[in-house]
Amino acid sequence: MNNIIKSVNLIYYSPTGTSKKIAHAIGDGLRVNNLKESDITFGNNKVTDFTHDSLTIFVCPVYGGRIPPIFFERLGSIDGNDSMCTIIVVYGNRHYDDALLELKNGVSKLGFHPVAAATFIGEHSFSRDNMPIAAGRPDHYDIGMAEHFGKEVMDKITSVPLLNDLYVPGNFPYKEMKPKQPVAPISTGSCCSCGLCISSCPTHAISTNSAGSIITDSNLCTLCCACVKICPHGARVFDTPFTKFLYENFSDRKNPEFYF
Repeated sequence: MNNIIKSVNLIYYSPTGTSKKIAHAIGDGLRVNNLKESDITFGNNKVTDFTHDSLTIFVCPVYGGRIPPIFFERLGSIDGNDSMCTIIVVYGNRHYDDALLELKNGVSKLGFHPVAAATFIGEHSFSRDNMPIAAGRPDHYDIGMAEHFGKEVMDKITSVPLLNDLYVPGNFPYKEMKPKQPVAPISTGSCCSCGLCISSCPTHAISTNSAGSIITDSNLCTLCCACVKICPHGARVFDTPFTKFLYENFSDRKNPEFYF
């Protein structure tokens, strides 16, 4: 007997909007009427009903080859109820390292059954105009591939009676997650205190002091650089030599990968 999907849960963490674009494109490719969406960028997961006839799409960015801990924190203590899921990671054109395997293992522990996986490319958080790293991605090609992936996922689920364990690349123990240095983007003299950086920060690391100046708690900052990308005046900057390293060594275009 083939599988029947009656509802889809779209769950994503997307500080700079790249994972959100991929999630929406995959959702379009699935072509279902009952789709629930949970953007966990700024708060906890809103989907709580995971039935056997549902499919959950998890989309998460890669930070240093790993899944950011905040992703699982925002998911909360959910129970997948042995329902099917698809896992997707979005990385900045260097490599996703062990992130896809980490995501697979993480959602499996929550009671989900991964049936498909994919990796996509988004503009790197550290990309700058003079040193672009996957600038503008996901682009038109990426979005088309994401829609195609969604269609292939649904075709597999509805045509294959028995879904075996999913293979994804990666190593365990995972790549070491090095302690974050106490650094964060800063506001320059051209800052007008419009507050867009404050509202864009998923960890609420940015605020104003008693003088009305923008301040950042480097301990809360995850270096997603959403504040840098959203600033209309270019007043938020993150100056790191790693940008030059990425630009010089990882500018060749990487393409999406699918795993079924």
